[in-house]
Amino acid sequence: MSASRYVLALDFGGTKLTAAVVNVATGEILSPVRTATPAAAGALACLDAMATAGRESLRRQPAAAVAGIGVSFGGPVSRDRRTVLRSMHVAEWDGFDLPARLSAAFGLPAAMDNDGNAAALGEWRFGAGRGTRNMLYVQVSTGVGAGIIADGRVYRGGGLAAELGHLTVLPDGPACTCGKAGCVESLAAGWAIARDGRAAFGDAGMEAAQVVAAAAAGDGRGQAILDRAFTCLALGIANAVTLLDPGLVVIGGGLARAEAAMRRVVEPALARFLPPIFRDRCRLAFSHLAGAETLVGAALLVEGE
Repeated sequence: MSASRYVLALDFGGTKLTAAVVNVATGEILSPVRTATPAAAGALACLDAMATAGRESLRRQPAAAVAGIGVSFGGPVSRDRRTVLRSMHVAEWDGFDLPARLSAAFGLPAAMDNDGNAAALGEWRFGAGRGTRNMLYVQVSTGVGAGIIADGRVYRGGGLAAELGHLTVLPDGPACTCGKAGCVESLAAGWAIARDGRAAFGDAGMEAAQVVAAAAAGDGRGQAILDRAFTCLALGIANAVTLLDPGLVVIGGGLARAEAAMRRVVEPALARFLPPIFRDRCRLAFSHLAGAETLVGAALLVEGE
């Protein structure tokens, strides 16, 4: 195994933490280790849990000479990608120097980006976006994020570009984790679908996956929840497409596994919300990497993309 082709990738998500060794030449994921995010315990507990997962992943691949650590973080990071600005789901991350802490813990250089950018990079290099120059990646999971590939590079703007989840699509809509109301995330994210499911079914423990399953079984309440969620998602995507003209939109993340349900709503909604001139200019695809795009993209950060 070449010393320059393997990276330890760490994905800090709102509900789970994942570590894996990644072959950056092929995108292959080796020895993934997953654990629940100890969200209630705060940032340091999450860091400790991820360090344990990372060491276990490395232990399972003793022959892999790892060149560095690639970090995907589920929230905005600073322009220089050295500091966490905020987590929408876990306390105490604000201002946290995560790459420096991980570098000290593992004795390896570390590079970080937010999860939307990391996933966009992975999907562009090894997934549905291969061969394109311009692409919008939309991640629908615990939250809703995005990443932009513009002329073959990740576009970050002043550092906070592609926060598609916090576009307002329903001005009088429900409260969002960002402090606004009616955002795409507050209507289409996993936590929002679970919230609506609990209200509709009277089940205080209901999760998004159960709403998806109920809809697939023909339950009208589940179908209505997904119809609204995915219509609002499509409106956000249509606004972004009209602004960016990306040519390709790739949807990924945990909820994208409900591809049939999402396509049924998103495709006609995009046709409705896009100006006619854009309808034949943009193709819709779903992730080819089945959730691995974030880890792959995080690993690629170590090689400078």
